[in-house]
Amino acid sequence: MEKLQLGYVKGNDIMTKISVITTVHQAYDGRIYHKQCKSLKKAGYEVTLLAPKPDKQMKNDGIHLIPIEKPKKEWKRFLHTFTVFKQAKQTNADLYHFHDPELLPVGVLLRLFTRKPVIFDVHEHYPNAIMSKKYLKNWLKNPVRIAYEVIEKISLPLLSGIIYTTEEVGERYRKYTSCKIENYPLPEMFPPTSRVNKKDAYLLYLGGITAIRGIEELIEGFSHVSKHKPEAKLLFVGSFESTSFEENIHEKISMLGIKDKVEFKGKVPYQEIEKYLSEATIGIIPYLPVPNHLVCLPNKLFEYMAAGVAVIASDFPHYRKVVESSNSGLLVNPERPQSISKAMLTLLENESLAKEMGENGEVAFSNTYNWGSEEEKLFSFYEKLLKKSR
Repeated sequence: MEKLQLGYVKGNDIMTKISVITTVHQAYDGRIYHKQCKSLKKAGYEVTLLAPKPDKQMKNDGIHLIPIEKPKKEWKRFLHTFTVFKQAKQTNADLYHFHDPELLPVGVLLRLFTRKPVIFDVHEHYPNAIMSKKYLKNWLKNPVRIAYEVIEKISLPLLSGIIYTTEEVGERYRKYTSCKIENYPLPEMFPPTSRVNKKDAYLLYLGGITAIRGIEELIEGFSHVSKHKPEAKLLFVGSFESTSFEENIHEKISMLGIKDKVEFKGKVPYQEIEKYLSEATIGIIPYLPVPNHLVCLPNKLFEYMAAGVAVIASDFPHYRKVVESSNSGLLVNPERPQSISKAMLTLLENESLAKEMGENGEVAFSNTYNWGSEEEKLFSFYEKLLKKSR
């Protein structure tokens, strides 16, 4: 029997082809492109990525990008998947790896028509996430959730493997061939030399700016902080969920009189986030307790730790386990602005504590919460499925 080692089949030196597919995430997504695709390429696989067409194409990293048009309407994403099936099949891959729940029918079709291994990469608890979607009417949420669960139940036995994050999300996939791979940051993105750029009283929120992520409560909490620490600045790096929510937030900031203390940078390329992290002293994750947040871990938590930034995070079980075990920050009740402001003031008024927590987080990242360990799991899971296929 041929022995498979990383991306090559020993004996005939044939490179193994991998097709990675997403219709939702940007082409140069941190998890998909910068971690998984680059790691697979480094391991010797021939990698093709089918992803939404980027505004600007990056330099060639040896990963073949097939740009696809992303539907403007959410409901059209499901219809669009069948066009994607045809494009993916044409790559003639040895293994297909898809990232979005609406691609489940595509994954099943690829498995049936190619007989090659197909992996479903689960980023979150999708039934819970459906219940938090703003674009869905309240009366539609339960029917959509039930429909998704039925489609998933029918599809999963036909697929080859499932990748998931956190034990709670993985509970739904225990009876299938599966592997837990966390979305930890890349070590090379956070060089120790960047720590010299820290600015005093510089607070950072990194990620999508949405109501369920506690932005209004964060703004209210910060307005109280600014009265006691007028030099404090709050920076948002990420895009708003909607124009209406953006207008509401700017109106709130003006009403609270902190317009000159809050700055919005918008969405930036993944490889540039370290620039903002290197300047921050405190990183904030004020997510509200919606079901999906209670079972998932945000990558931003580990990016803050990687950059030596003291963390202020919602007091959820998953967050608490990481933050308390590493002593890398403070936990708050995200629904109470006064709880958030108290934590901010504690760290702003005690610079040595903030510095110590930032350093503790950096050590925990170096030892545990980095992509290096997860990369090895990815390689092993691929080898397992490919060997079984051959």
